[in-house]
Amino acid sequence: MTADKAENIRSESKFYTREGLLEIINGLPLAIAVLDKNQRLVLVNKAARLFVNKEDSRLIGVVGGEALGCIHHKNAPEGCGYGKACLKCKLRATLQDTLEKRQGHHMVETTMVFQPHEQRHLRITTQPLVLRGDDVVLLSIEDVTGTKKHEQAILEKEKLSAVIQTAGAVCHEMNQPLMVILGFSELVMDELAEGNVRKSSILKIRDQAERMGGITRKLMKATQYKTKEYLNSEILDIGAASDKIEQLN
Repeated sequence: MTADKAENIRSESKFYTREGLLEIINGLPLAIAVLDKNQRLVLVNKAARLFVNKEDSRLIGVVGGEALGCIHHKNAPEGCGYGKACLKCKLRATLQDTLEKRQGHHMVETTMVFQPHEQRHLRITTQPLVLRGDDVVLLSIEDVTGTKKHEQAILEKEKLSAVIQTAGAVCHEMNQPLMVILGFSELVMDELAEGNVRKSSILKIRDQAERMGGITRKLMKATQYKTKEYLNSEILDIGAASDKIEQLN
C-alpha cells in the first residue's frame, strides 16, 4: 500500500477519544478490545473483562494472545506472537492484516486453546480506527463454542441415523445367506463320519458364518457414531458403536 493511499484511508477514518470510544464499546454485549500497532490492548469493554475474567490492570498494555489467555503465549522466550503456534494463529493474522491494509474483517471463525487447556470457537471482527491520532484496531470477539457443540451434536445424530439405517439394510441382506450357510453346514457335518478330514473344514465354515452373524447383531445395536483408523481412512468402529448397549446388557 502506498503512503498516499494509506493516508487517504486514515483521513477517512473516524477519530475517537479514549473516553468517547470506551463509552460506546461498554454498551455492547460482545467482548470488545482496542489494540495498537503492536497488537497490545489499549481499551477493553466490560464484556471483554468478563470473557477473560481479568481486570483492566491485567489487560491494558498486554499483547492480545497473552491478554486473552492463549495457552501458547508462554511457548516462546520472546513472548506472544513469536512461537510456532503463532504462525498459524488466525487472530494474530487478522489483526496484522487489518493494521497493514487498514481494512476490516467480518466474522472470521477460528479456534483457540485457553488456559487451562480449554478449546473455544471464536468469531472475530476487526475494524481500523484512529484513537488520539494513532492507528488502532477495534476487535470484537463472539464465543460460539456452545453453538459449535450443538451443531456437532446434530451432525453426530445425523451420522448415527445414517449408520443405523445402513446397518439395518446390510444386516437384512446378510442374515438370509448366513442362515443358509449355517443350515447346510450342519447338514453336511451330520452326514460326515466322525474323524472325516472334511468335517473340520465344514466346522470352520460354520464358525466364520456365526462370527459374521455376531457382527450383524452388533451393527443392529449401534447406539453411537464411533470411527477408527483403517489404512489411510476411517471406518465405523462396530465394537465401540455398540459398546454402550452391550454394557447395559
